[in-house]
Amino acid sequence: MVKLNSTTAILSDLDGVILNIDYDIKFWESWLPEYIASQSSLTEEEATAEILSKINLQRGTLNFYDLNYWDDLLNLDCIEIIKEKKEKCSYIEGSYEALQRLSTLENPKYILTNGDPRIQEYKAETNNFLEFFDSIFYSMHAGYPKESREFWALARHNLNLDFKDAIFIDDDFKVVTAAVKAGIKQVVWITEGKNRILQNGVETFPSLADLVSTIT
Repeated sequence: MVKLNSTTAILSDLDGVILNIDYDIKFWESWLPEYIASQSSLTEEEATAEILSKINLQRGTLNFYDLNYWDDLLNLDCIEIIKEKKEKCSYIEGSYEALQRLSTLENPKYILTNGDPRIQEYKAETNNFLEFFDSIFYSMHAGYPKESREFWALARHNLNLDFKDAIFIDDDFKVVTAAVKAGIKQVVWITEGKNRILQNGVETFPSLADLVSTIT
């Protein structure tokens, strides 16, 4: 059972917990291959296969999330491709209302994200998630992804966190596991299925809304 003191820091991922991650998937698996195919002799299917192959080589590293890396590697501008679509990212169902409920708590609240700052700032132009948090801590600024122990040491130092009085929420199991190893007392994995507690102490919820309904 998740429990919060008045001082418990609430640490949350963004994409896949608050915002719909299908937006990001659409970029990597549709918009980007479409653009590359239009600028080369590749079909969209060939472009998709090539991109996914390159992505898999970088999975779990900072390059995986860094749009500057992909701009240089593919000789394009990822942000411009995204903006040209003029499609906006949306909240996961119930997450905006969950944030409103969390806002009634005086607990410190921070976003911890692997997402590239440029795309997160673009998303913030139409989704005012930042108003619910004290600040956002980027892995790009830390120099390490959330999957690494170095990220957590820097997050603790920069945000002045007591991991024994904190809760972290994420939809990526590898990140969740890293948070447990870093010593965060309460770690929540947002994943489909019934609520359960894993052997490593991680508690699961199908959505942020389900989690928040138990603590507010």
